[in-house]
Amino acid sequence: MTAATSRRRAAAAPPPSVGRRATDLGVLGLLFVLALVGFQTAYGGVQFAITGVMALVLGMLIALLSAHLRWGPLRTLPIVLGVYFLFGPMLAAPTRALWGILPTPGSLWELLKAPVTTWKSALTVAPPVGSAQGVLVVVWLSVLLLSLASATIVLRTRRYVLAWLFPLVLLMVTVVFGTTDAVQPVIRGVLFAVVSVAWLTWRFESARLDNAQSTIISDSVRPGSWKNPVLRRRIIGGGVIMAIAVGAAFGASSLLDPPEGAGRFALRDRISPPFDPDLFVSPLSEFRGYRKDQRDAVLFTVTGVEAGDYVRLATMDQYDLHVYNVAGNRDRTSTSGAFMRTASGVNLHEPGEQQRTASVTIGDYRGVWLPTLGERTDRIDLSSLPQERAGVTAENLFLNEKSQTAVNAAGVDEGDIYEFLYEPYTEPAAEQLESASFADIAMPENSRVDQIAVVAEEWAGDSDSDYKRFANLSRALKYEAFYSNGLAEDTASLSGHGVSRLLAMLDPIGFDKEQPDAQPTGKIGDEEQYAALLAVMARSLDMPARVVMGFEVPEGQEGTVSITGDNVTAWVEVAFDGVGWVRFDPAPDEDQDPTRPDPKEVEKPLPQVAQPPPPPAEPPSPPPGAMSEESDPHEPPEDPTRSWVVYLGIGAIPIVLALLAALAIVVAKSVRRGRRRSRGDLATRVDGGWQEILDQLTDLGRAPDRLSTRAEIAARLDGEVPAMGATLLASRADRAVFGPDDLPAQAADEYWTQVQEARRGLAASVPWHRRLRGALSLRSFRRRAAERRAEHRLDKANRRARAKADRRAASLRQRRSSLRGTSPRTATRSRKGNP
Repeated sequence: MTAATSRRRAAAAPPPSVGRRATDLGVLGLLFVLALVGFQTAYGGVQFAITGVMALVLGMLIALLSAHLRWGPLRTLPIVLGVYFLFGPMLAAPTRALWGILPTPGSLWELLKAPVTTWKSALTVAPPVGSAQGVLVVVWLSVLLLSLASATIVLRTRRYVLAWLFPLVLLMVTVVFGTTDAVQPVIRGVLFAVVSVAWLTWRFESARLDNAQSTIISDSVRPGSWKNPVLRRRIIGGGVIMAIAVGAAFGASSLLDPPEGAGRFALRDRISPPFDPDLFVSPLSEFRGYRKDQRDAVLFTVTGVEAGDYVRLATMDQYDLHVYNVAGNRDRTSTSGAFMRTASGVNLHEPGEQQRTASVTIGDYRGVWLPTLGERTDRIDLSSLPQERAGVTAENLFLNEKSQTAVNAAGVDEGDIYEFLYEPYTEPAAEQLESASFADIAMPENSRVDQIAVVAEEWAGDSDSDYKRFANLSRALKYEAFYSNGLAEDTASLSGHGVSRLLAMLDPIGFDKEQPDAQPTGKIGDEEQYAALLAVMARSLDMPARVVMGFEVPEGQEGTVSITGDNVTAWVEVAFDGVGWVRFDPAPDEDQDPTRPDPKEVEKPLPQVAQPPPPPAEPPSPPPGAMSEESDPHEPPEDPTRSWVVYLGIGAIPIVLALLAALAIVVAKSVRRGRRRSRGDLATRVDGGWQEILDQLTDLGRAPDRLSTRAEIAARLDGEVPAMGATLLASRADRAVFGPDDLPAQAADEYWTQVQEARRGLAASVPWHRRLRGALSLRSFRRRAAERRAEHRLDKANRRARAKADRRAASLRQRRSSLRGTSPRTATRSRKGNP
């Protein structure tokens, strides 16, 4: 069968039935849903599924409407944009929508910028990412566009394989924006493969039967009927093969798992986190300020706690000789972890048996570090906040899974309420610690102090037990140690935990009675100094230790407790293999106060808080608002969207988009012109020059008749624009295309030079506004397709006319043959009766 015969049969084939179209859309919808499930590990909950299914339904409805009305891309685009902005606030930006349904300026602005920003947001929020910050636009936009394209192709063309590729693209999107965990990969993969193979085979067989004339079955059996023995054998055989393949796939599923240490690739693990703790002052440097300035102030109120519980504020694991810092890292799997955007209202972990619930209501506390509880945060819920405040907070919520440090990058405000689900800290048994060894983890590099390392080696001893070595170090630090924060009537004590302050704590305890304002030396300090010194000593011996600052629930209180600045504390955590991070309290009891100098020799010794020696290098200056003292508790945070620059930028967006679209059209036409001039043989390039003139005529609204020859078009142009020389251009184009191949190589360049002059003359013959409209017109991009459609319609009409003529000729031949077998008198009588 020749190609021409195949094309004729394809053209004569009947249009697809309603049942076939419904089957195509149903199969594609099922494939999209199977791919959509892959977002589960990244988003959590069911909101992403609702968004994806609605996007799938709307995309296919738009494709059906567009196919029924025979709309092109330019008519379909406004419908897509309308659906995107009308349903997007409810499905893709619910945190910004009014009541989670109606569009608001904030939700529309989020949808407008989401196609550019949402991809990074979805990768920088720690999974599950929830629904804030426009992360649902990844699902909304991907499914809407891919389903629209797939349904359009399968409804308007016979390229069903191309339509099948779009669910596969969505499957790849779920892999890129997913996590290293997969949702039932074997079941979903097998179902996707089975449905795909069955549908593609059915479509191929249907197309083959539509274009073929079977000779092995009777005329009473349709080619696609179940009574067709050939089709019946193929379906049964294919079903058996598919069943065997499915069984083998499930049986070998364990062999398909990746080897240990070679897990799935997750793009989010390669994205740099947006929150940088180095931009903020270490919270431990503000330790003395809580006792001095906010001793009786209610910083926050916490519920669901017991006496002695620790409220974690921040975890610090890097010492730079000045302060202990919250280490920033880009690798989520490192010991320090990474601060990843965290969605509110979603479960970050599976709940444990001892999971507890608590809430924190902010009072006078200010800063970016959020109070948390326990050793693991399972959920952070912002539902108790007002909608506007909840939206701002959700966009600035971060959590470091490794250090369990939570952050509100925008800063907390009075009245903020956070609800937590957390796993409480459990003290390990002494027998378990006796045999435990230090965890083999890579801590951030600390600045080494040789004097402290020598003392630490001596105090730790040479025990074979890792726990005993650290316990010896902790006990030696507490031995003959005294507690003082240098405030009120307490013995004077230097603040800070720089290297000079820590080295002074290793000197013998004493006073210089000759100097009334002298500070005591030796092991005198509060939780800040003892926690920092113990962690530095442990790290000098390669023990995995870190400092945690927070607050302790006072004795005798439980349930709902008000935390004040007097409850501030710090402790040390050490990582043991198989046990986890174990807490140690390095500070002596508060009643361990050192003996003061004789008051007779020093009448009124005034406590003086001296500053540590100037550091060798200036530490980085924190941005405004990083220090808690710099934030005004009564001044609400400035809303950046109120700035006139933002409004000006929003207003300029349509203008910028229009200019970019115009620039894209001009560039596309220039690229097309260059391809026509430089590609192909001489005849092709010359014909490209003539096509460039036809395109310019089309863009100017003077499109020639598609069935006219070059000479006819040139004759009309010579009458309208004589300066063009259209007749000469048409004759040269006909000579190059249809004449012998005897033109020189430079003839094409000369022809294009004449074409450019003709185009300038044609443009000069119309007003400037028509020239501008023609330069931005897209009609020329549709001209060739319109010509092909016209030729196809003409060819179809000619085929119908020939078929009609053939039927009439066959009817006449049949009548003549029937008349030959009758007598002349009968034939005459027949002709008289049938004029």
